[in-house]
Amino acid sequence: MVKRIYGIVSVLLFLIAIVVLSIIDKTNSIKLSLVIQVLLILYLSKTAWGCAIYIKEQYKKQKYSYSIIMNLGLLIFLVINVLRQINLIIIDWGSTSINDIYMNTLSSFSYFAFFILPLIATIAIYSILTNIFLIIKEGFCLHNLLGIIFGIFIILGALTSQFIFEIISNFELLNSKIYIKRFVDIGLNSVLCYFYCLTLATLYANIMAANHKPDLDKDFVIVLGCKIKDDGSLTPILRARVDKAIEFAKEQKEKEGKSIIFVPSGGQGENEVISEAEAIKKYLIEQGIDEKDIVIENKSTSTLQNMKFSKQIIDDINKNGKIIFSTTNYHVFRSGVIANSEGIDCEGIGSKTKWYFYTNALIREFVANLFSQKKKHLALISIINVIIFLLVLIGYKYNLG
Repeated sequence: MVKRIYGIVSVLLFLIAIVVLSIIDKTNSIKLSLVIQVLLILYLSKTAWGCAIYIKEQYKKQKYSYSIIMNLGLLIFLVINVLRQINLIIIDWGSTSINDIYMNTLSSFSYFAFFILPLIATIAIYSILTNIFLIIKEGFCLHNLLGIIFGIFIILGALTSQFIFEIISNFELLNSKIYIKRFVDIGLNSVLCYFYCLTLATLYANIMAANHKPDLDKDFVIVLGCKIKDDGSLTPILRARVDKAIEFAKEQKEKEGKSIIFVPSGGQGENEVISEAEAIKKYLIEQGIDEKDIVIENKSTSTLQNMKFSKQIIDDINKNGKIIFSTTNYHVFRSGVIANSEGIDCEGIGSKTKWYFYTNALIREFVANLFSQKKKHLALISIINVIIFLLVLIGYKYNLG
């Protein structure tokens, strides 16, 4: 958080320096503006490189960190803007003024939101279409509407900026205040840009987490439970989680000769005849797993409790045991984040799910992650927009653009 604020403040100081140079340099020297453009590219490139190094180092320490998503989102934004600045130099070689550099830099959010819109629109349309297919296959309920809501939200978000801008343009009092119009345009696009970067970074982080292959040296595998059938048997989604754990255990035994202890985790819901852990244990035994290699955790009612209570059981057996957890592919990253929040060092493996269900479930995970960090997001968006307003005001005062 502190590093991100430092980065935002450093950009503010850089832009203020451009204002000062613009005031001092009455002739608006092209040579000086070219130097500033090159310095800006170097600054953005250095910041992007710093983000990339941080992500790489953080991934080695802890693969399931929300800071990876935040920095990855920033990296996407920086890379596109570095390419934009290089493109501006090539196109406007020898004709760009310092004022133009100031306005081009200030409008980076608007440019990014426009540039990335086709990709975001594709994601929105795909999420709506898969959601419709999900409703056809699985039936209508609130959870099955997330893809449609998400897609509509993205499309409306892209239209809102222009819509509000047009409304302001129709009010003579506000229309005369050019800096207010500019702030609304850039401010709204900064929120869109922030959300777009977060969406792309979350998508990438979840795909990476789901496809990660842990080393074959584990002592325990926690199988995260979910709702079971009325007769106590496993639903397809839970059975896939257990099968993934069995697959890992067999591969480890064959290649490394090391056995693993299964820790089925999940309590008994209101409408469940037995606990999820007991249902998983029964299935494991049916699949040929020795009962002595199964230790159940049957008190948990959430992923947080799954991790916390399972770790307590594991510590009683082997405090230094190496752990993996098995869940569905869309749930690996957030489960890892939750485990990390409890100080549990573990890796995850993800079972596949139906393609039309995956998108909707991934959106649910994205929203859950978003709300888990809502204060941080609101703080950063507020800081960004306060800085934008100050910069727009400075530009207006000194007639820059």
